[in-house]
Amino acid sequence: MKKLLLLFFLGALCLNAQSQARSILGDTYTINNVSPGFIKLPFPEYREANKLSIDFRDFESNNTTKVINDAITDGSRFTTDFQFGKVDKFKKDYRMRYDAFNDQMEIKMDDDKVVLLNKETINEVRLKDGSNYSIYNYQIGNQDITGYLKVVFSGSTTTLLKKEVIKYVFRKRIESGYVGEVPPTYQRASDLYFIAHHNGAIHSFSTKKEFLNLFSTKKKALANFIKSNHIKFSKDDSLSKLVKYLDSMN
Repeated sequence: MKKLLLLFFLGALCLNAQSQARSILGDTYTINNVSPGFIKLPFPEYREANKLSIDFRDFESNNTTKVINDAITDGSRFTTDFQFGKVDKFKKDYRMRYDAFNDQMEIKMDDDKVVLLNKETINEVRLKDGSNYSIYNYQIGNQDITGYLKVVFSGSTTTLLKKEVIKYVFRKRIESGYVGEVPPTYQRASDLYFIAHHNGAIHSFSTKKEFLNLFSTKKKALANFIKSNHIKFSKDDSLSKLVKYLDSMN
């Protein structure tokens, strides 16, 4: 009888612990229980928007799921290392890192299990190194996306954001004196920049022309500022200077 009571008591503790975990993390948190070094498909939405064709020679089968084998892939799908940070709705700080390839924020729990932060239930993640990732609804082409954008500059009415992009480069066959292969690689690609207004509107841009077309009434002043300050449209600090000027005009 005592053994039964003890088992019941332990079972109740487990259920209570699971309930508390769900209340903190949310029912839709996903345990990263695939084999070490593997990540599940599909690719994030912006890759579908770019119509990236998938070559399954670079993938291995895990039962019926196609997965990328990180063990044979050079580079990294992460733009940050695990570091403590704060999620807007959680009181406790967690060790987190950003998986730019899959547009996911990983959290390492106290028992070293890794879970994925539910993008639908949070607004912002601030990491110890000063990185600030916020959840936005935006478009690339005709594709509607909900995901992390890194805050580059935040003004009183205007915010500069960017989508950190890591692409997957398939293995290559080379024939130069011998026949061999270059392994698949994760590589940083050009970041995608966005302007977010505090009225909720958000627009992407990549060139001077695209940026100026967003602000027809301020086009001349902005063009002069871009020219006199030698603004580079691929540099965070340069674009921050431009958007700070734009913010001061409002």
